[in-house]
Amino acid sequence: MMDSSRSARRAVIQFLRAEGEHASQIYRRLKEVYGEQCLSRCTLFRWCQRYEAGRINLKDLPRPGQAHAVTVPRFRLWMSSYCRIVRSPHVKLLLNCR
Repeated sequence: MMDSSRSARRAVIQFLRAEGEHASQIYRRLKEVYGEQCLSRCTLFRWCQRYEAGRINLKDLPRPGQAHAVTVPRFRLWMSSYCRIVRSPHVKLLLNCR
C-alpha cells in the first residue's frame, strides 16, 4: 500500500520539480498513483510554486493563534444551554438532552 501522507506527497512533488518535471506532468503522475487521494491540481501547483521559490520544508508552517480546544465541562455547559433553547423533542433526543 502506498504512503499517501502529506509529507510523502510533498516530497514526491519536491523531487520531481528538482528533476525538472512540469507541474501538470507531476499532477498526472500523482493522479495515476494516488487516484482519488491525490492533491487537487490547484494545490499541487501552489506547492510547486513554493518549492520553486526556495521552500525546502515539507511540513505545514505554524499558524498564528491559539489552537481550538473543547473541554468536557465547557462542552457540557454549552450543550445544556443549547438544549434549553431548543424546543423540539426530536432535536433534544438527538443531542441527548434531558
